[in-house]
Amino acid sequence: MQSRVAAVLVTHNSQRWIAETIASVLSQTQAPVAIVVVDDRSTDNTINLLEQQAALSAIPFYIRQSTSSSRNITTRIAGNFVQGVQVAADLGADLVALGDHDDTWQPKRIARQCELLDQQPQALMVASDGNLVASGQLDNLEGTLRGTFPVPIQWPSLTPVEQLRYTLRRSIATGGASMLRPRHFAGGLQVPSGWLHDRWWSLVAVVRGGMVIDEGIVINYLIQGGQQVGLATGGQDKSGAGRLAAAAASPVRGMRKLADLHEHLRPLAQSKELRAQLSWLRLVRNLTN
Repeated sequence: MQSRVAAVLVTHNSQRWIAETIASVLSQTQAPVAIVVVDDRSTDNTINLLEQQAALSAIPFYIRQSTSSSRNITTRIAGNFVQGVQVAADLGADLVALGDHDDTWQPKRIARQCELLDQQPQALMVASDGNLVASGQLDNLEGTLRGTFPVPIQWPSLTPVEQLRYTLRRSIATGGASMLRPRHFAGGLQVPSGWLHDRWWSLVAVVRGGMVIDEGIVINYLIQGGQQVGLATGGQDKSGAGRLAAAAASPVRGMRKLADLHEHLRPLAQSKELRAQLSWLRLVRNLTN
């Protein structure tokens, strides 16, 4: 039996892009059972455009205002997506496709990712690829998301410990190109302060043995100057020296993230080997080697 998939989008002053984004969701070969939009205090015409789309849509459309009060943009964005996923799960969705307000979805995006997760019922998350679409002065940009968020081609054959070590050092998932199975996240759906939702959820999926890497193109990912997080701000330092330098520049933040990994991620690990990797000593070694 095919899973029920809901689409979850987060908007903020999205009037330039939201109509095209929603149109791409509505044009899926496998239609979502619901569209959930969490709006983060838009001051432009976003809400009116969403309400117009909802009135015309044959698919149930739910518009919610953000409940996040954090001033930290990373925490706010994560909180908005957590809120949207929880609404979708409460509506009975088995799977949730995440979307950014300025990206468009390939027509078979839901069908492809749903099939991948239905083939692996214990999986928590699938992270796919996307084409980079330039905007304005960035119109010469080429490539895909995997150029910034690379994953070893041999990912399925890596041991659980090797997958965790890799994910601790590098982001492997872009939220807008990912799909989740919320009920398998248990206590890992809530995102600690200071973490982006896709980064945290991918770590949870890895320690619970349920991270699926898909090389397929499922979205067109817009690069534009107003982005506060994402590809333009997600540079990955692959060296231990680089990670040490970043930690030294913000030691409190670095220690807090280590504490989150030890206190919140470690209890979710499915084996003693993975739990050992999330001890204080192993975390320091993994992140600095």
